Amino acid sequence: MKGAVESPMSKPISPSGYQLTKHPIASLRELMTLSLPLILSLFSASFMGFCDRLFLAHFSLDAFEGCVIGSALASIFQHSCIRITTMAQVFVGLYMGANQKQEIGKTVWQMIWFSLISMLITIPIGMTFGPLYFKNTPVAEAGSIYFSVLNFGNFLFPLATALCSYYIGRGKMRIVFTCTVLANLLNIGLDYLMIFGIPGILPSLGILGASLATIFSQAVFCVVLFIFFLRKKERDQFGTGNFAFQWQPFWQQTRLGLFRAAARIIILADWVAITHIVSMKGEDYLLVLSVGSTLILLFTFINDGMCQGMITMASNLMGAGMWKYLRKMVTSSFLFLIGATLLLSIPYFISPDSVIALFNKTPLTPQKITMLKSAFIGLWLYFLGYGFNAIGLSLITAARDIKFYLMAVSFVWLTSFTPIYVGMNFFNWPSESLWYVMAFDSFAIGLILFLRVKRKWLGHSSVEEEELSLNP
Repeated sequence: MKGAVESPMSKPISPSGYQLTKHPIASLRELMTLSLPLILSLFSASFMGFCDRLFLAHFSLDAFEGCVIGSALASIFQHSCIRITTMAQVFVGLYMGANQKQEIGKTVWQMIWFSLISMLITIPIGMTFGPLYFKNTPVAEAGSIYFSVLNFGNFLFPLATALCSYYIGRGKMRIVFTCTVLANLLNIGLDYLMIFGIPGILPSLGILGASLATIFSQAVFCVVLFIFFLRKKERDQFGTGNFAFQWQPFWQQTRLGLFRAAARIIILADWVAITHIVSMKGEDYLLVLSVGSTLILLFTFINDGMCQGMITMASNLMGAGMWKYLRKMVTSSFLFLIGATLLLSIPYFISPDSVIALFNKTPLTPQKITMLKSAFIGLWLYFLGYGFNAIGLSLITAARDIKFYLMAVSFVWLTSFTPIYVGMNFFNWPSESLWYVMAFDSFAIGLILFLRVKRKWLGHSSVEEEELSLNP
């Protein structure tokens, strides 16, 4: 096809194309080497979000709960766009494995263009549906303020993902880690100053200050990554100066990413609907939702980092034609997940009172403390299920089996929304049941993904090349 992107599968490939770390291929040590910088980067982002909510919890309960509800709606716009630009990581890994390095810059640039174009869609939709979502909720004013600011700066989140993909897809994690940590430290500092203010210098902005701090630090993060992306060394070796918009590679990535975005929208729309149900149930339910979702934000960075490391490893293995190592990679990931889940037992089961105390602006009643401790069991199970889900997702993403992923996640409306809607509205389920249902949902969807992975890739030493061609 004239003008088609040359597939790395169209060239003879040797295992020498794969060289991510000095450790044995697909070993636990290699997975940890690739994932640890990402985990630390995501930890800094999670910790930033945690501090954001913690500061707001000590500013006012309404601001804290408004942030949680506003974030839920904003996540639909952020993560749907991020899921599209994440495809750059897959293509960067494939081009690296196939030793077609000059194609990498052009690939990343198409997702940069997508990030900028996305404003034409996200801002009008957000301005239209935001007021409808917050109408009649207990935190309508605070949630609307937080969401509106994030909506106008939404393009910065997929832009950062596209720029990070350039480094992560090549196994170069240090610069992403360093920039992420510094940007999030900036965010935490700005959060405190803008939420509480400085007497006589800066007024207290509350939840508005929290949202402005997030957007400003994200913009700084993108600018710094972009400067490194355009260095002469990068332009010469990886073609990062090839900034022209090109429809074919743009659509090739966007088309695949749209399935991931659609899948993410299904998941997040399900979650937004659930948060709306819970928020209308009253104070105890809103407290369990707010504390639980904040702890999820703090801890799931471990599974997300593992997933990103697995995508990099699997993409490079597939690009180099080294299919036999995929099973070993999955075994390594399960060992990693088991270790992480055991560590998480400490805050949830050994010292839950210390965790609960973080959110206390005023002392909680014994009934509420018991309620939160019960919810911690569901949150621990959710972490395990989320990690199981991430293992299947990483291979499906690397192999670009996105249509199946879209089909699989459609079941979330049966495995999470339906039981919560029926249970809470007709059977008066307690507030902590939310996280038990979400844990069941993660395991159920994870099982569907893993069975697909096991049948299609882990049972074979090779895969037909046309299944993974970069040609559309």
